[in-house]
Amino acid sequence: MVSIRLLRYSFLLGLAVTTAAFGQSPNYGTPQPPPQDYNDRGYDDRGYDDRGDDDRYDNRGTNDRDYDDHDYDATPSPRGEVGFFYDELSPYGDWVLTRDHGWAWFPRTVRADWRPYSDGRWVVTDYGWTWASNEPFGWATYHYGRWAWDSRFGWLWVPGTIWGPAWVSWQYGGGYVGWAPLPPKVGFEIGVGIRLGGFNLSLGIRPDTYSFVRERSLLEPRLSGYLEPRARNVTIIHETTNITNYTFVENHVVNRGVEVRRIEQITGRRVRERRINQTATAPRNRTEVADREVRIYRPEKRKLDAVRVGPRANAGLPPEARNAPKVQSIPAGRARPPAERRATPDFEVAPRAGGAPRPDPRTLDKKDSRERQELEKYQANEQRRLDKRQSEDSVKPPPKVDRQKVVDTHRNERAAQQEEQQTATRQLEARQKVQREAARANEARDKPPAERQRAPKKQEPKKPRPQGGQGEKPEGPPPTLNRLLFPKEIR
Repeated sequence: MVSIRLLRYSFLLGLAVTTAAFGQSPNYGTPQPPPQDYNDRGYDDRGYDDRGDDDRYDNRGTNDRDYDDHDYDATPSPRGEVGFFYDELSPYGDWVLTRDHGWAWFPRTVRADWRPYSDGRWVVTDYGWTWASNEPFGWATYHYGRWAWDSRFGWLWVPGTIWGPAWVSWQYGGGYVGWAPLPPKVGFEIGVGIRLGGFNLSLGIRPDTYSFVRERSLLEPRLSGYLEPRARNVTIIHETTNITNYTFVENHVVNRGVEVRRIEQITGRRVRERRINQTATAPRNRTEVADREVRIYRPEKRKLDAVRVGPRANAGLPPEARNAPKVQSIPAGRARPPAERRATPDFEVAPRAGGAPRPDPRTLDKKDSRERQELEKYQANEQRRLDKRQSEDSVKPPPKVDRQKVVDTHRNERAAQQEEQQTATRQLEARQKVQREAARANEARDKPPAERQRAPKKQEPKKPRPQGGQGEKPEGPPPTLNRLLFPKEIR
């Protein structure tokens, strides 16, 4: 009995050795251990780990201020593009990234009837007609860059770095003087002058973007109270001629515009020419106009040189990536994939700089309600002013104008006013939305890094590895062989 059992064990032992020999792949030898830098945590049973251990794809390996829960920062900072303008203007307005103009800014607390170059006065200096603003942001927005009329938000300021006494298009005639901000398409080259690039000032600038006054009122110290109803612009524009004239004299820009002698004749006043005093210490809340000089804050050259969009804006060129503007705050290697770039909205909102106000939702609600009431009040007042002017024209029509033409003109003005009111209401809602987005962007930026980083994906439990897979060593002998070697009575 013992001999039979020994013979059985000998047979099974030989079978085991033969099976092990056939189970080893030929010519591969003993498997080599993995290299020292190998980390098997980079792979799992699903093929690849979605996050891996590479810091380039780990939110903890980047600046938390640049990203949010969606992998990309919904509130990038324009500081890398517009430089010091971002911090200087944030207390007074908000920055948006648009497809057409790149980073642009609009004022936050202005009147319902506000438009650029309206709250201030014109003075004659050694630089020609110079705009003296009563607004704290005027040193930047009326002497650098351009203003763009955007159908969604209204007026947007696009930064530039060439200083000018003002950057406007002039219209004159029929007893009126008008000015409108030059659009971003109009560039300026030092030593040459205005660069239109085929742009027609008479046809390319919308009539409703002009501010018109009677020529006798051009020298008033606060022109906002003398502006014609905006709906009248569709009529006045045809009574005036474009007289825009910028030159470059003795290394500085000169804004000729209206002939000073003509204004002196109309007003009966002598126009004093003042000297521009540009200093880095001048008050920024408004332009100071004295008897002999005009004091205007002008930043240091090194700050202007750091404005990356300056050369492009000065030349009147569009953003480099017109349909998908680059956000410089996104580090290299983290660019959005093409599919996500196509889904990117046509504008983004930047968080406000440190010193900018950060209102709570209740304060924003009150502000929005007050602005809507002010807009309604302004529109009602504009309606009364237009009715008054049209009534005067009906009683005493302009010379050589028949009554039917007056009727047609009044109809066009009323249609323009209706369109203006609808546009103003829509744009106010859009600006209020941007302001809320900016407030939320600040809240996201101010969160601790642990709260800002993306929530980790829920890890699924790893499945047991398949037994006997290619390249894997089985954890013990095959079950069948185990039963043969160790029968129940022995185990």
